[in-house]
Amino acid sequence: MRRFVIPFLIASILIGCITPMAYGEEVKLSIEEEKYRLLKEENLRLRKEILRLRNELSENKAEKIPVLTYHHILKQEDIERYNWTNNTSVLSLEAFEKQMDYLYENGFYTASLDELQAFIDGKISLPEKTVVITFDDGYLSNALYAYPIMKKYNFRGTIFMLGYRVDDVQAPFDPSTTQSISIHEAYRYEDVFDYESHTYALHDIDENGEKLLMSSDKEVILEDLRKSKELLDAKYFAYPYGAYDENTIEYLKEAGYEMAFTIKKGYVSKDSNKYQLPRFSILPRTPFSRFKRIVNGIEYVGE
Repeated sequence: MRRFVIPFLIASILIGCITPMAYGEEVKLSIEEEKYRLLKEENLRLRKEILRLRNELSENKAEKIPVLTYHHILKQEDIERYNWTNNTSVLSLEAFEKQMDYLYENGFYTASLDELQAFIDGKISLPEKTVVITFDDGYLSNALYAYPIMKKYNFRGTIFMLGYRVDDVQAPFDPSTTQSISIHEAYRYEDVFDYESHTYALHDIDENGEKLLMSSDKEVILEDLRKSKELLDAKYFAYPYGAYDENTIEYLKEAGYEMAFTIKKGYVSKDSNKYQLPRFSILPRTPFSRFKRIVNGIEYVGE
């Protein structure tokens, strides 16, 4: 995400728009952001070296890659206490940790979306044991629960954010409801997460039961896509409800997006259409045995 804090502050002080105390507070924030930016850069440097070594040591290269999709994550006790049990989008922390443990213990590499795109384009090779981890909607629980586990294993993931839900101030975590990661706190997690678009405000259904991303006028859709892209500096997109058509794809291209993800199950290969990329949804009812089949490339996906 773009950082414009320092130039704005200098200009504001020169014209007397803010007080020296306010300036000091903003500079302190920018220094903290810079610390996290450097941490992210070091993490990416290490990941490049890890990928290089993995490719050297791995006799087999990936021909197809599973992209995993998660949503909300809560402790099992909170799922039961706050009646999330029947919500298919809420996975227990315990199940998520077990899955991440399996990936780490079995030597899986978690590719970024930039790496996935380069793989599709034939620009890089990835180890045979490669997965991509994504989260839809931008829930605060991703930062609270998924982030520490993924950071421990030096895993990479992507969160597809809903722009209109990105709050200015981060409220305390409340497991009884859904909350979004604040845009002003998101930088703290950039050593693990990239942030991409899930629309700005078109993740909804109109009065006729149609998906807004498909039923809205072209101008409305393009404005939404561009607004989300500018907010997040996004290149990649996940279709709300997995719904899209040929017009949607054309609008994404016109707005400058480079890849888009569905919820159709399947593996990504070099032959994949970059605007119709499949993903495997990991749900509370997903047995651990199926999770292992998915990541090991042996899950049946049909024709």
